[in-house]
Amino acid sequence: MNISDIIQPYVAENPDKTAIIFADRHISYSELNTLINRAAVGLTKLGLGRGDVLSLFLPSLPELVIAYLGAARAGVTVNLINAMLQKTEAAYILNDCNSKAVLVDSKRFPIIESVRREVPSLTHIVLLEEQEGRDHLSFNKMLSMESNEFDPPGTKEGDICHLMYTSGTTGWPKGVMATHLNIWYNSTEFGKVHFKQKDTVMVATPIFHCWGLVNGTFGMLSRGGSVITVERFYPEKAVDDIEMFKPTVFQGVPPMYNLLLRLPDLDKRDISSVVFCLSAATKMPENLIRQVENKLKWGYAEAWGLTEVSCVGATSPYTETRIGSCGRGMGDAVMKVIDEKGNKLPPGQQGELCVKGTCVTNGYLNKPEATLESFGVEGWFQSGDVAYMDEDGYAYIVDRKKDMINVGGEKVFPSEVEDMMLEYPKIKDLVIVGIPDELKGEAPKAFIQLKEGESSSLEEIREFCKSRMAPYKVPVAVKFIDEIPRLASGKALRRQLRDKEWEKE
Repeated sequence: MNISDIIQPYVAENPDKTAIIFADRHISYSELNTLINRAAVGLTKLGLGRGDVLSLFLPSLPELVIAYLGAARAGVTVNLINAMLQKTEAAYILNDCNSKAVLVDSKRFPIIESVRREVPSLTHIVLLEEQEGRDHLSFNKMLSMESNEFDPPGTKEGDICHLMYTSGTTGWPKGVMATHLNIWYNSTEFGKVHFKQKDTVMVATPIFHCWGLVNGTFGMLSRGGSVITVERFYPEKAVDDIEMFKPTVFQGVPPMYNLLLRLPDLDKRDISSVVFCLSAATKMPENLIRQVENKLKWGYAEAWGLTEVSCVGATSPYTETRIGSCGRGMGDAVMKVIDEKGNKLPPGQQGELCVKGTCVTNGYLNKPEATLESFGVEGWFQSGDVAYMDEDGYAYIVDRKKDMINVGGEKVFPSEVEDMMLEYPKIKDLVIVGIPDELKGEAPKAFIQLKEGESSSLEEIREFCKSRMAPYKVPVAVKFIDEIPRLASGKALRRQLRDKEWEKE
């Protein structure tokens, strides 16, 4: 089994159909297969073999997809580095996975050049583009070679396909080991739920994250449809592309929908080609879902998962979505909610969400203790998400277990407070964190990004909250900031803000 073979049925059946759209580039299934073969040949000639690690330090470009599938076809393990990382973070990851080679674009090349001496295993730097005065091999030159055929070494379903590092908001990131079977199964099952061969999906999320790559890109390619790759999301540009390319599905994360809905001329734009949209990475507020349905006129479907479960563990078709739920176990995934002692809880009761099935990866690279703690010995991955399930098996995420605020024994889940506060018309974005409280141990504090031209105060915010939530949930402090810090996946850096508050204490 090899994840690169996911496109082979359509290379044979419909070779001229467009597989990937990027700006003015249209790459057919036949051309994509040829480029994958050329990448596999070039990487093999470079001396990379089965089990070696190739790091990809690239933005969301078609070359990332080609390099990933080319390396996979050659039996090389892919390490995807978040394109937003800097020197210290990149050096840590390269060393942790013992990377032998790295493919990097010109913007990020200085970062790799500056850390090269710190990474003894790194023997090759491959530049995306040819650069005058540099003797590094060019990946684009590799893709222009004459060789169109490649004899694959024969990977097994249990071979490690990629390493993808978790966000690292709680210390140094951990490399998640996903097999060829993990990625094949997760992408094809997701594709069966959401996509048809006639569809085109606009993947507005970064493809150096698993949501955009495995589920959006590979999910659609597994169905023989077309994928629009976006290097970076800008709401105005996204609407331009929708009007031009007419996607039938839009894949994003909650902050993207928030920005789309705030475009001043949205009612004058033709975005009607989109039948439904997909969201994941962080919980979507119910009022935002209603706006997507009523203002954008798009259906809505949600997915839940983590890097540790190949990305998606639960989802449902947009026609079966229940607002507030992230869906049911996808494919053979089985979910349960447990209490603090590990006992399974009945429907309606909140606890930690666990999942078991083909989606669950092999654990964390070089971290057996962390692997045992989260993955256990029976195959159940403990997600750290607080959730409950209904009688029909739909899961409802309440919050991250570790983000819960304990206010004198009362549990406060930040996302619940955030959902309610987002109804205040002056607020554009916000994050709730727990801060030290002399009397109750912890108390909620709100970091708020106001809409342009607006002003507010702690008293005004508290007055709005008092009529909508229990007293212990009302923020005791507010800080107005220019922008909420978030990862490229859309997840707020909640712990970063919280840790600064505890350091002050």
